[in-house]
Amino acid sequence: MLGMYVHTHWGYNRPYAARAWTVADWAHYLEGLSRLGYDTLKVWPQIDTMPATPTASDAAYLRTLAEAVDIAHGRHGMKVILTLTANCMGNARAAQYPFASRPYFLCERKVDPRDTAEVQALLAQRRNALAPLRNADAIAVIDSDPGGFIGSTNEEFVMLCVEQARVFRELNPAGEFVYWMLAGWETYCAFWQAQQDHAEARPNLWDYQKPEEFDVILGLMKMRLPEPWWLTCWLPAHEGAVDRQGLREKAMYYPYGVVEGEPTFPLIVCGGLGQALAAGPRGRHPRGVMANAQTHCLQLPHTFWFAALARQEVASVREFPDETTLAAFAARLLPSLAAPIAAAWNAVEAREPALQWRAAAALRKAAAGDLATGDLAGLLFGDPRRFLVDLAMNLEVRAALTELGTAIEKGAAVKAKMREVLGRLLPYQRRIGFVDAYGGPLYSLLNEPLKRLNDPALDAVLRDFDDWHRPAVRNGIVPRLLDAMASYAHG
Repeated sequence: MLGMYVHTHWGYNRPYAARAWTVADWAHYLEGLSRLGYDTLKVWPQIDTMPATPTASDAAYLRTLAEAVDIAHGRHGMKVILTLTANCMGNARAAQYPFASRPYFLCERKVDPRDTAEVQALLAQRRNALAPLRNADAIAVIDSDPGGFIGSTNEEFVMLCVEQARVFRELNPAGEFVYWMLAGWETYCAFWQAQQDHAEARPNLWDYQKPEEFDVILGLMKMRLPEPWWLTCWLPAHEGAVDRQGLREKAMYYPYGVVEGEPTFPLIVCGGLGQALAAGPRGRHPRGVMANAQTHCLQLPHTFWFAALARQEVASVREFPDETTLAAFAARLLPSLAAPIAAAWNAVEAREPALQWRAAAALRKAAAGDLATGDLAGLLFGDPRRFLVDLAMNLEVRAALTELGTAIEKGAAVKAKMREVLGRLLPYQRRIGFVDAYGGPLYSLLNEPLKRLNDPALDAVLRDFDDWHRPAVRNGIVPRLLDAMASYAHG
């Protein structure tokens, strides 16, 4: 299998956020994926913030996703996997928000696995929300983030998996179960204990990992989880436990974050997939490989290159294709603009503002002309001009950010360069609608340089980006940062 995970955590604008996709958007994207060779779709329907009975907006989203499942099956022969958390469901505030803009950390509650009544309420909620999606092929449950409950055990985690698999199979007797290995259940519960204790300003999840717990979880699953089930793995601790438990035939390789990390502010990335996939243990994952992305309409270069590497369609292992290979891919999107698109992708992470400004100007000029599309037009979500303008705006934002970083480093013309950043970043942020905390390229290009200014108003917002004790404070933080930047730049 060659899979793509569609992530829906954050609510922002269409077509950037998958949570906002229409049936037509799904049809476009699935067609493009299929033509690149993807045959498996994994999606988080985020039923984990829906109330016990889905609201009208929840039901509308579930109907849209059910149609997407049928398209994946009927037109492309794809397997469809639904991601669930182990123990999260909507709280008392969840029904106040429409699904498309519901803030996760304000509307989630974690069920105590030791409370029988609470677990039964969780399972009833799962039954209500999964019923419209019964045609999906499998559910996947992650062992960490989000989820967990302080003091809970691996045995309780496996119980939650077994029970949710049972509910899904009552709706679809052929349903499969997928164990998504990540940090480990007890590891994540210990991490949340540290959050509650305020032991560290920003605890590192991986400091709490106990690799042996994967042996415990897999051993319990072998005993208690009815077939068919399989797993996705990635880290050395996963691989060792899979081998020790004799479960290699169930393994799918899932190098999380190589197409796009999350949470990230939506910027196009085109700087190399690293060796996570290219140098991964080929031949040791009979179930195949899976990618993930947060803003799928932006991450076309990595989506293409991941598939090419996974299908071994390239003669040698390279971190990223040369411009000729990129141009060949771009020609399948917009044949007449293959060269300028490939040049623009190559310039995205170059940190060469003059090159980026020129490439952006060329794209804006091209966007005004006739735009005949190629066989991968589905990846453009029906709007080639939007694709070209997005790429141009990404180049302009990155160029302005690099110039701001240089100004801060030199201590010269900082306010002028910050005004230039705001002139580029504000329209782009309004276009995509993303408002929540992030890591990734924007954090490196903006947050880190801003910290060096030692401005109290900026620092107050920047500290909240790193506040893992109170996740809800991070909702809606981008407008706060932009306001603080404007005050500094015009002060």
